[in-house]
Amino acid sequence: GQRGRVLDTTTLFSAQIGFWHPELVVSQGLLQALDQPHLNAVFAHEQGHYYYRDTFWFFWLGWIRSCTAWLPYTEALWQELLALRELRADRWATQEVDSLLLAESLLQVVSAPLVPESFCAAFSCVAPRSRLVERIDALLAEEPEAPDQPGLWSWSWVLLTLLPLVAVPFHT
Repeated sequence: GQRGRVLDTTTLFSAQIGFWHPELVVSQGLLQALDQPHLNAVFAHEQGHYYYRDTFWFFWLGWIRSCTAWLPYTEALWQELLALRELRADRWATQEVDSLLLAESLLQVVSAPLVPESFCAAFSCVAPRSRLVERIDALLAEEPEAPDQPGLWSWSWVLLTLLPLVAVPFHT
């Protein structure tokens, strides 16, 4: 399937990098630290990011965030979006791998020695511990939630919300 690259570093790292056609980037340290079933769980999680085109959408959401940084709760909303992005990729991965295996992989990766923040991607950086607990709790929940499929009703609300923007060109 997907194109990928291997970083020559002992740090445990895995991410989708790119705009519209992202590549999977993993570190040599990750490949050495995890066995094949746990690596497959990590790859399935990253495939979720690829499926939902998270690199594309979070580029634009990050741009909106930088333009609205002065508004209250912008940072809180951003952190919530990051958490939901990871939960969604986890949920996608559980379609292919066992949720317990994915939770074990997550724990193994975060239990590795900490990485300087300068190595982290700018849109994510180091995740707070509460987000880790939230992800593991979601993975260990008895019944996985079915993936939400946006229906016609959902799209009609989006269009209704954007309707006032139609009036912008008529302002002089």
